Amino acid sequence: PLPRSAISTVREHNEALQLLVSKLGRQPTNAEMADHLGQDLESFEKDRTHAHRFQTESLESQPLDQIDQPASHANEPENLVEKEELIEDGQLIAKKDLELFRLELLDIYKKCSIKNTSIFEGIDLVLNSLNNRKVCWGIVTNKPRFFAEEIVEATLGIYEPAFLICPDDTGKRKPSPDGLKLACKKTNTFPEDSIYIGDHSIDIIAGKAAGMKTVAAAYGYVPTGENVKDWHANFVASSPEEILNFI
Repeated sequence: PLPRSAISTVREHNEALQLLVSKLGRQPTNAEMADHLGQDLESFEKDRTHAHRFQTESLESQPLDQIDQPASHANEPENLVEKEELIEDGQLIAKKDLELFRLELLDIYKKCSIKNTSIFEGIDLVLNSLNNRKVCWGIVTNKPRFFAEEIVEATLGIYEPAFLICPDDTGKRKPSPDGLKLACKKTNTFPEDSIYIGDHSIDIIAGKAAGMKTVAAAYGYVPTGENVKDWHANFVASSPEEILNFI
Protein backbone atom coordinates (compact mmCIF):
# COMPACT_ATOMS: atom_id res chain seq x y z
CA PRO A 1 0.00 0.00 0.00
CA LEU A 2 1.02 3.61 -0.48
CA PRO A 3 2.34 5.50 2.56
CA ARG A 4 -0.53 7.34 4.22
CA SER A 5 1.32 10.65 3.81
CA ALA A 6 1.42 10.12 0.05
CA ILE A 7 -2.26 9.09 -0.06
CA SER A 8 -3.26 12.17 1.93
CA THR A 9 -1.26 14.45 -0.35
CA VAL A 10 -2.73 12.94 -3.50
CA ARG A 11 -6.26 13.21 -2.15
CA GLU A 12 -5.76 16.77 -0.96
CA HIS A 13 -4.31 17.83 -4.30
CA ASN A 14 -7.05 16.04 -6.25
CA GLU A 15 -9.75 17.73 -4.17
CA ALA A 16 -8.11 21.10 -4.75
CA LEU A 17 -7.81 20.38 -8.47
CA GLN A 18 -11.48 19.42 -8.74
CA LEU A 19 -12.62 22.53 -6.88
CA LEU A 20 -10.43 24.90 -8.89
CA VAL A 21 -11.41 23.39 -12.22
CA SER A 22 -15.05 23.91 -11.27
CA LYS A 23 -14.36 27.47 -10.13
CA LEU A 24 -12.03 28.58 -12.94
CA GLY A 25 -13.46 26.53 -15.78
CA ARG A 26 -9.96 25.36 -16.71
CA GLN A 27 -6.95 23.50 -15.36
CA PRO A 28 -5.32 25.59 -12.61
CA THR A 29 -1.63 26.40 -12.63
CA ASN A 30 0.65 25.03 -9.93
CA ALA A 31 0.81 28.52 -8.44
CA GLU A 32 -3.00 28.66 -8.17
CA MET A 33 -3.08 25.19 -6.63
CA ALA A 34 -0.43 26.17 -4.10
CA ASP A 35 -2.28 29.34 -3.18
CA HIS A 36 -5.53 27.43 -2.70
CA LEU A 37 -3.78 24.95 -0.41
CA GLY A 38 -2.10 27.72 1.55
CA GLN A 39 1.38 26.64 0.45
CA ASP A 40 4.18 28.41 -1.29
CA LEU A 41 4.84 27.17 -4.80
CA GLU A 42 8.09 25.41 -3.94
CA SER A 43 6.48 23.42 -1.10
CA PHE A 44 3.51 22.47 -3.25
CA GLU A 45 5.67 21.17 -6.11
CA LYS A 46 7.92 19.33 -3.66
CA ASP A 47 4.93 17.61 -2.00
CA ARG A 48 3.41 16.66 -5.33
CA THR A 49 6.68 15.22 -6.59
CA HIS A 50 7.06 13.31 -3.32
CA ALA A 51 3.59 11.79 -3.66
CA HIS A 52 4.19 10.84 -7.30
CA ARG A 53 7.47 9.21 -6.38
CA PHE A 54 5.89 7.13 -3.63
CA GLN A 55 3.08 6.04 -5.93
CA THR A 56 5.53 4.91 -8.59
CA GLU A 57 7.94 3.27 -6.17
CA SER A 58 5.13 1.46 -4.38
CA LEU A 59 4.25 -0.22 -7.67
CA GLU A 60 7.86 -0.98 -8.55
CA SER A 61 8.53 -2.50 -5.13
CA GLN A 62 5.75 -5.08 -5.36
CA PRO A 63 6.77 -8.67 -6.12
CA LEU A 64 6.24 -9.48 -9.80
CA ASP A 65 3.87 -12.32 -8.98
CA GLN A 66 1.58 -9.78 -7.32
CA ILE A 67 1.57 -7.15 -10.06
CA ASP A 68 2.08 -8.97 -13.33
CA GLN A 69 -1.52 -10.18 -13.53
CA PRO A 70 -3.22 -6.78 -13.19
CA ALA A 71 -0.47 -5.14 -15.25
CA SER A 72 -1.17 -7.51 -18.08
CA HIS A 73 -4.79 -6.42 -18.18
CA ALA A 74 -4.38 -2.79 -17.33
CA ASN A 75 -5.47 -2.20 -20.90
CA GLU A 76 -9.01 -2.03 -19.51
CA PRO A 77 -8.87 1.27 -17.62
CA GLU A 78 -12.64 1.67 -17.55
CA ASN A 79 -12.66 -1.17 -15.04
CA LEU A 80 -11.35 1.38 -12.56
CA VAL A 81 -14.52 3.44 -12.80
CA GLU A 82 -17.24 0.93 -13.62
CA LYS A 83 -18.72 1.10 -10.14
CA GLU A 84 -20.40 4.18 -8.74
CA GLU A 85 -18.29 3.94 -5.61
CA LEU A 86 -15.65 1.81 -3.92
CA ILE A 87 -14.66 1.41 -0.31
CA GLU A 88 -11.15 2.25 0.87
CA ASP A 89 -10.18 2.34 4.55
CA GLY A 90 -13.90 2.26 5.39
CA GLN A 91 -14.58 5.38 3.33
CA LEU A 92 -16.78 5.54 0.25
CA ILE A 93 -15.02 6.86 -2.85
CA ALA A 94 -17.41 8.47 -5.32
CA LYS A 95 -17.09 7.75 -9.03
CA LYS A 96 -16.01 11.35 -9.72
CA ASP A 97 -13.10 10.89 -7.32
CA LEU A 98 -12.20 7.58 -8.95
CA GLU A 99 -11.89 9.42 -12.24
CA LEU A 100 -9.33 11.76 -10.71
CA PHE A 101 -7.41 8.79 -9.33
CA ARG A 102 -7.66 7.10 -12.73
CA LEU A 103 -6.15 10.13 -14.46
CA GLU A 104 -3.41 10.20 -11.84
CA LEU A 105 -2.70 6.51 -12.43
CA LEU A 106 -2.61 6.92 -16.21
CA ASP A 107 -0.17 9.81 -15.84
CA ILE A 108 2.14 7.59 -13.77
CA TYR A 109 1.69 4.70 -16.20
CA LYS A 110 2.66 6.93 -19.13
CA LYS A 111 5.85 7.99 -17.37
CA CYS A 112 7.03 4.48 -16.54
CA SER A 113 5.37 2.27 -19.17
CA ILE A 114 8.65 1.60 -21.00
CA LYS A 115 10.93 1.66 -17.96
CA ASN A 116 12.52 -1.80 -17.62
CA THR A 117 10.05 -3.09 -20.22
CA SER A 118 11.30 -5.82 -22.54
CA ILE A 119 9.95 -8.49 -24.86
CA PHE A 120 9.67 -12.12 -23.77
CA GLU A 121 12.81 -14.16 -24.28
CA GLY A 122 12.53 -15.90 -27.63
CA ILE A 123 10.20 -13.38 -29.27
CA ASP A 124 13.15 -11.89 -31.16
CA LEU A 125 13.81 -15.27 -32.80
CA VAL A 126 10.14 -15.59 -33.76
CA LEU A 127 9.93 -12.12 -35.31
CA ASN A 128 13.21 -12.47 -37.16
CA SER A 129 12.00 -15.78 -38.58
CA LEU A 130 8.70 -14.25 -39.70
CA ASN A 131 10.46 -11.33 -41.33
CA ASN A 132 12.92 -13.60 -43.12
CA ARG A 133 9.97 -15.63 -44.46
CA LYS A 134 8.14 -12.43 -45.49
CA VAL A 135 5.24 -13.26 -43.18
CA CYS A 136 3.17 -10.15 -42.43
CA TRP A 137 2.58 -9.59 -38.71
CA GLY A 138 1.48 -6.84 -36.37
CA ILE A 139 -0.24 -5.93 -33.12
CA VAL A 140 -3.90 -5.57 -32.16
CA THR A 141 -4.18 -4.27 -28.60
CA ASN A 142 -6.73 -2.86 -26.20
CA LYS A 143 -4.28 -0.21 -25.07
CA PRO A 144 -5.03 3.33 -26.24
CA ARG A 145 -2.68 4.52 -28.98
CA PHE A 146 -1.40 7.17 -26.58
CA PHE A 147 0.35 4.39 -24.64
CA ALA A 148 0.75 1.67 -27.25
CA GLU A 149 2.77 3.56 -29.83
CA GLU A 150 5.56 4.43 -27.41
CA ILE A 151 5.71 0.90 -25.98
CA VAL A 152 5.74 -0.78 -29.39
CA GLU A 153 8.35 1.60 -30.78
CA ALA A 154 10.63 1.05 -27.79
CA THR A 155 10.36 -2.74 -27.71
CA LEU A 156 9.36 -3.93 -31.20
CA GLY A 157 10.18 -1.04 -33.52
CA ILE A 158 13.37 -2.63 -34.83
CA TYR A 159 11.34 -5.63 -36.05
CA GLU A 160 9.07 -3.35 -38.12
CA PRO A 161 5.52 -4.56 -37.41
CA ALA A 162 3.19 -4.02 -40.36
CA PHE A 163 0.47 -2.48 -38.21
CA LEU A 164 -0.59 -1.38 -34.75
CA ILE A 165 -4.35 -1.44 -34.24
CA CYS A 166 -5.79 0.22 -31.11
CA PRO A 167 -9.34 0.88 -29.89
CA ASP A 168 -8.86 4.42 -31.23
CA ASP A 169 -8.99 2.96 -34.76
CA THR A 170 -12.28 1.07 -34.48
CA GLY A 171 -14.09 2.49 -31.48
CA LYS A 172 -14.27 -1.01 -30.05
CA ARG A 173 -12.10 -3.18 -27.85
CA LYS A 174 -11.47 -6.91 -27.81
CA PRO A 175 -13.29 -9.27 -27.60
CA SER A 176 -14.76 -7.37 -30.56
CA PRO A 177 -13.14 -8.73 -33.74
CA ASP A 178 -13.19 -5.33 -35.45
CA GLY A 179 -9.52 -4.61 -34.75
CA LEU A 180 -8.46 -7.93 -36.27
CA LYS A 181 -10.64 -7.39 -39.32
CA LEU A 182 -9.12 -3.94 -39.78
CA ALA A 183 -5.63 -5.48 -39.63
CA CYS A 184 -6.57 -7.81 -42.48
CA LYS A 185 -7.99 -4.92 -44.47
CA LYS A 186 -4.84 -2.85 -43.99
CA THR A 187 -2.60 -5.70 -45.13
CA ASN A 188 -4.85 -7.04 -47.89
CA THR A 189 -5.03 -10.45 -46.25
CA PHE A 190 -7.84 -12.80 -45.30
CA PRO A 191 -8.89 -13.89 -41.77
CA GLU A 192 -8.91 -17.56 -42.78
CA ASP A 193 -5.23 -17.22 -43.73
CA SER A 194 -4.37 -15.48 -40.45
CA ILE A 195 -3.56 -16.50 -36.91
CA TYR A 196 -4.03 -14.51 -33.70
CA ILE A 197 -1.97 -15.05 -30.57
CA GLY A 198 -2.93 -13.88 -27.09
CA ASP A 199 -2.60 -14.52 -23.38
CA HIS A 200 -6.18 -13.78 -22.39
CA SER A 201 -9.49 -15.43 -23.17
CA ILE A 202 -10.75 -12.26 -24.86
CA ASP A 203 -7.94 -12.59 -27.41
CA ILE A 204 -9.11 -16.06 -28.35
CA ILE A 205 -12.75 -14.94 -28.48
CA ALA A 206 -11.80 -12.04 -30.77
CA GLY A 207 -9.69 -14.24 -33.03
CA LYS A 208 -12.43 -16.81 -33.44
CA ALA A 209 -15.06 -14.13 -34.09
CA ALA A 210 -12.82 -12.70 -36.82
CA GLY A 211 -12.57 -16.12 -38.47
CA MET A 212 -8.90 -16.67 -37.61
CA LYS A 213 -7.05 -19.58 -36.11
CA THR A 214 -5.91 -18.82 -32.57
CA VAL A 215 -2.94 -19.57 -30.32
CA ALA A 216 -3.14 -19.31 -26.53
CA ALA A 217 0.16 -17.93 -25.23
CA ALA A 218 0.56 -20.00 -22.08
CA TYR A 219 3.90 -18.28 -21.39
CA GLY A 220 2.24 -14.86 -21.08
CA TYR A 221 0.42 -13.08 -18.27
CA VAL A 222 -2.37 -15.62 -18.00
CA PRO A 223 -4.81 -14.58 -15.25
CA THR A 224 -4.28 -16.45 -12.01
CA GLY A 225 -6.52 -19.49 -11.68
CA GLU A 226 -7.23 -19.79 -15.41
CA ASN A 227 -6.24 -22.70 -17.63
CA VAL A 228 -5.50 -21.73 -21.23
CA LYS A 229 -6.93 -25.04 -22.42
CA ASP A 230 -10.36 -23.84 -21.28
CA TRP A 231 -10.20 -21.09 -23.90
CA HIS A 232 -10.39 -23.70 -26.68
CA ALA A 233 -7.82 -22.05 -28.90
CA ASN A 234 -6.67 -23.98 -31.95
CA PHE A 235 -3.19 -24.26 -30.50
CA VAL A 236 -1.34 -23.65 -27.23
CA ALA A 237 2.22 -22.28 -27.13
CA SER A 238 4.20 -22.92 -23.96
CA SER A 239 7.02 -20.68 -25.19
CA PRO A 240 7.42 -18.04 -27.91
CA GLU A 241 9.47 -20.42 -30.04
CA GLU A 242 6.54 -22.85 -30.22
CA ILE A 243 4.55 -20.25 -32.15
CA LEU A 244 6.63 -21.06 -35.22
CA ASN A 245 5.19 -24.60 -35.20
CA PHE A 246 1.77 -23.18 -36.04
CA ILE A 247 2.68 -20.66 -38.74
